[in-house]
Amino acid sequence: PVTRIHQQTGMGVLPVDLYVKNGEIQKVVMVEPKHTILARIEAEQDILKLATGLSIHANQILRDRFPVEVVSTGLPVMIIPLRSLTAVKEIQLKPLLIEELCAKYGAHGAMVFSLMTVQPTSAVHTRMFAPSIGIAEDPATGSASGALGAYLVRHRAVEVKPTTHITSEQGYELDRPSTIYIEVDSRGHEITEVRVGGETIIVLEGTLTF
Repeated sequence: PVTRIHQQTGMGVLPVDLYVKNGEIQKVVMVEPKHTILARIEAEQDILKLATGLSIHANQILRDRFPVEVVSTGLPVMIIPLRSLTAVKEIQLKPLLIEELCAKYGAHGAMVFSLMTVQPTSAVHTRMFAPSIGIAEDPATGSASGALGAYLVRHRAVEVKPTTHITSEQGYELDRPSTIYIEVDSRGHEITEVRVGGETIIVLEGTLTF
């Protein structure tokens, strides 16, 4: 059975579906706000700055197929398509340059993706950087994954169906591999709903004593 609750998140109060089996929560799925495209990064000097900030060559940014855009499903994120899995893995972040570009285009962070993946069941391999809000790199990002899902469907980077299911892998470069499940409902070119979810395990426990 599925139980829908409304939960305070970093994007406000959102519907959250809890998938329950034998009294235990098996999966949590967040229903994200309607997606919006806030900006497209096309200026050559900004593309070069972005490549420098990621420590990659500018031709590794896959602009001949997909644009670099700021997309939001609650929190704005810069979506950056890269040509290969190797390019994603080799990124060495220069935080100040990424912060500068995010501030210029109104993004909270930058998510890079490749359609080449580690796992054959994944559709995309991603990394998420948000130095301006104190996160050098995040192993699993629900808000950015929702924006990415909308981007992939809108640009037909994946096979699109009335409900498109996308499996995203993230966190491999931090030795914390995560699998994020994205569902995008669409009618023609209109995206009607984006849902992001997954399963969790405990990686750290502790006690604070005051």
